[in-house]
Amino acid sequence: MDNNETRLYEIFNETGITDYVVHEHDAIFSTEDAEEKGLIMEGLNLKNLLIKDKKRGNYYMLIMDDNHHMDTKHYKQVTGWTKIRFSTEEEMWDLLQLKPGSVTPFALFNDVDKQITVVLEKMIVDASDDELVNFHPCRNTATLSLKKKDFMKFLDYVGNKVIEEQ
Repeated sequence: MDNNETRLYEIFNETGITDYVVHEHDAIFSTEDAEEKGLIMEGLNLKNLLIKDKKRGNYYMLIMDDNHHMDTKHYKQVTGWTKIRFSTEEEMWDLLQLKPGSVTPFALFNDVDKQITVVLEKMIVDASDDELVNFHPCRNTATLSLKKKDFMKFLDYVGNKVIEEQ
């Protein structure tokens, strides 16, 4: 277990998040990879895209269903971003201490300057508090499942701005 994952579980302990399950598996790098390996978990299977607004320098972590495609025009209306690109490997490391394929909101505690705005897709916002959500626990060789209400508690703890899609 690396320092990021150790810190994640410390935060869970600090915030009283105890109801979660970690599913160990081979490394996965994409939705297609997960599907090929049969790694579809109960609940919402989500992907996390780290986006940079090239003009303004703002960062966004778009959290959406694994099978949905990012509609840049739609999310421009939601976020106000201008010209965007995916973050670089270096930016990912500088902001989250993560490597490509492991992007997860669970590493937002590394974003000490709160440069990343979290954008939650509507289907996550509309899910019940007890719906399971699935993310990597700071490494792509496991998936962590927890209730949406506990995920929201984690987001409150880290303090990054959150945009909930309407």
